[in-house]
Amino acid sequence: MVNGTLLPLNNLLADGVYTAPFKLGSEECEVNLIIDSGSSTMAVLHRRYQPEQDMSLKPTALAQEICYGQGGWLGSVIHTQVQAAQLKLIDTPLALVHKETRHTFLEADGIWGLAYHPLNRSYDLSHYLALQHQRQKYTFPWPFGDQAQVLDQRQLQHFKALISQAPEQDIPSCFTLMEQHGLCANRFALLCHRSSIHHACAETRQASLKDDSLNQGILILGGGEEQTHLYDGQFIDIKVVHDRYYNLNLKAVGWHGEDAIPLPPTDSKLEQRGSSNAILDSGASLICLPESLFKRLLQSLYRLHPDAASVLEPFIHELSKVQQMLAEGIPCNQLKLEQWPELLFYLEGEKRETCILTCPADCYWQTNAPKHGHAVFKLMGQLPHWPAQSILGLPLFNPYYVVFRRDLGASGTVRFARKKNVSKPAVP
Repeated sequence: MVNGTLLPLNNLLADGVYTAPFKLGSEECEVNLIIDSGSSTMAVLHRRYQPEQDMSLKPTALAQEICYGQGGWLGSVIHTQVQAAQLKLIDTPLALVHKETRHTFLEADGIWGLAYHPLNRSYDLSHYLALQHQRQKYTFPWPFGDQAQVLDQRQLQHFKALISQAPEQDIPSCFTLMEQHGLCANRFALLCHRSSIHHACAETRQASLKDDSLNQGILILGGGEEQTHLYDGQFIDIKVVHDRYYNLNLKAVGWHGEDAIPLPPTDSKLEQRGSSNAILDSGASLICLPESLFKRLLQSLYRLHPDAASVLEPFIHELSKVQQMLAEGIPCNQLKLEQWPELLFYLEGEKRETCILTCPADCYWQTNAPKHGHAVFKLMGQLPHWPAQSILGLPLFNPYYVVFRRDLGASGTVRFARKKNVSKPAVP
């Protein structure tokens, strides 16, 4: 298939992360799902999709428990019809989320993970159901009582103990099934302009936000390079070193004008898990770096830009404070954005060469966010309970047209080309 299938994206429902529209089940229930290259599961909130009305639904005895860098959920695995634009896939496994940690999906209806199947693990509860629920063979309807939607730590620990005794089963991802059924080629492309919602004026209505081209994007299923109107120049080909996440080998990071900071070899524990020192994650609205690297990067920045320390001080704290500042921002007139250097990422290329991807200041800073005339900093240190692994989120996508060629190389190749210009926001 040459041209691929285009899905429109917007970033309004998930606080800067992009969602795409889908139709589920016999009733073609419309849902908006987060587009996430950092996970593999298709999941939809029970309350946003009415499974009881779906004549295509087939229950199973499988259940899933998924934890992200932030957030997580529990749910049953069902099979039903999934439609993305004109691509229709019947008898497709997806998770019906019954319990989630607070704000996992924000205002989105769920998530579509575009990574590989080893991340899409389920647990067969047939034996448990036979012992505890003799009249119920399946995990839908949800057999675990408490109907509260918010997942607390006690419930999570109880469920983890339960599934630790259950047989595991990998579930093929929805995108993999689309390719296997001949609906699209084994590739997709993303064009995303922002990592925070753009507020063009002080009193922006929801309709105006939606119409703002900077809050829009495109997902192309089964296509990529043929969309020449979306990019300029040659592609930079980055090697995927493991097909679990889109695992990359990040060699160094540095500011333009300063020496690059080399990264140590991938931790042996990550290697044993089929991982690497960096993942490419469209479901992350920030770039998160290991704490030691982040501190060295800040020190290097302060040498280049002496005012940076005072400007960044509100953002350089523990996670809760960072989240607070992302919700508040600082006045744009404190920035002088033209004085901030480009951030350079040195990655292993498809031919084992070192390739450089550039993140400009207007990508790691997001102006007119979270409101008009303010700005937020989109780099941070290591997430709690996360390994020493860089999460390369949307700020690194934003300058580029990005093609995920799962069909190139041993584990895949991600291709980056400079995107063609869209309207850039004026800095107030």
